[in-house]
Amino acid sequence: MNRDVAWFGIVDNEHTCVKESSPAAARLPLKTRFAKAASWVLLGQILDNVLRLGGNLILARLMIPDVFGIMAVASVVHMIVALLADIGVRQAVIQSPNGGKQSLLNTAWTLQILRGFLIWAICLVLALALHIAGTWSIFPTGTVYADPVLPSVIAAVSFSAVLTGFQSMKSASANRAIDLKRLTMIGIAAQIASLCVAIGFGWLTGSLWSFVASGLVSAMLSTLLSHVWLPGPTDRVGWDRDALQELLRFGRWVFISSVFYVLAMNGDRIMLGAWATPAILGYYSIAFTLTNVVDSTATRLFTAVSMPALSEIARTAPHRVPNLFFRMRSLTDVVYVGLAGFFFATGAWIIGFLYDSRYAPAGPLLQFLSFSLLFSRYNLVTSVYLALGRPEYQSYVNVVRAVSLFVLVPISYHLFGFEGAIVGIACHTVPTLPLIFWLNSRHGLNNILFEFAVLLMWPVGWAVGHAFIAIARNISW
Repeated sequence: MNRDVAWFGIVDNEHTCVKESSPAAARLPLKTRFAKAASWVLLGQILDNVLRLGGNLILARLMIPDVFGIMAVASVVHMIVALLADIGVRQAVIQSPNGGKQSLLNTAWTLQILRGFLIWAICLVLALALHIAGTWSIFPTGTVYADPVLPSVIAAVSFSAVLTGFQSMKSASANRAIDLKRLTMIGIAAQIASLCVAIGFGWLTGSLWSFVASGLVSAMLSTLLSHVWLPGPTDRVGWDRDALQELLRFGRWVFISSVFYVLAMNGDRIMLGAWATPAILGYYSIAFTLTNVVDSTATRLFTAVSMPALSEIARTAPHRVPNLFFRMRSLTDVVYVGLAGFFFATGAWIIGFLYDSRYAPAGPLLQFLSFSLLFSRYNLVTSVYLALGRPEYQSYVNVVRAVSLFVLVPISYHLFGFEGAIVGIACHTVPTLPLIFWLNSRHGLNNILFEFAVLLMWPVGWAVGHAFIAIARNISW
């Protein structure tokens, strides 16, 4: 989700341009804007994770594990359709030299609205297909896909795409300017409102519909605030031919990338939904959520701050891109690898401490999934590919990731059972590494010494994890 800017419109013939020299943001040096934006993103992400984890712990005591499994599949179906309909409108606005023109912004907003309705329509068709399949008993009894409530949940959850489709392009302009204060505050407000609704409805009803209602409230509030709180020109429906061609030129590669990205990122739950009961998938969902805290924070930081900053450098001083890229990676890679060791050492303890005994099977799953952090850190390189104007690189990487997932995981499942499938999920990005290193070599983005040195953080994280458990056991909670 994108956040704030203080840009002002000036009229230039038939095109209104957004002047990229606002007193509040764009006249500041890039280093200053980057530091401020990174601070706001990290603050927002920390609060988001705290609220999400806190809400998850509360709802876990109000709901049965099956609810988490059903919501995981419903959310994945919505996410898959959303990403399959992605043409990179916001990324194009951030990366384009014409990203400040109002004609391009109006065209982008119109495309975004149409995309929201398209996503909802496709999800309704899929929900109807699942309902028909259920009446014909196509799926094995007891699996998530056979649950009779799943189709209606998918239909309701996916309406959030319509709401977010109306989100103001002022948020994309804010992201381009790397001015994220108000956008972060909008995200926090939406998260708090969502959590209140989820807990309130969950306490009153104990129903999974509390999750659905919370998601719709979050989408509606963030969209409303993007219009009324962010400064800048008012969004209008527009259809400029030159702007449309530019958006589609950039977007065709983003679309191809998104097709395979969605399979790579969500194929785990697609396959597990056919093999596991709702309860088992619920355990997996909880373990995945905990490891994903690291990945989501780093991804948010790179997409909201690093990609706009790298784009600006690529437009003005391209020779500085490799140095800036490794400065950004130096911290994130240390955190990824260190926490991989920490989660491996403490996975079972964390689940036992946070959840009641019903959720104990999620502990070993968290330990297995911790290895994914060793490899998912390389996904952040796609931000620099977009900044360099090479979205096709991202497509290549995502194709390999998707193929690897749908080959390795079924093989692992049939050879070693459910635990084997989890290991396959954790390690499925390994085949992308040779491709990433080759693509990086074309732009001077490799540093082999760095790649090996950062792996030393795994035993450090593992040792810290065991020390943490030893200390925790001697403390009376």
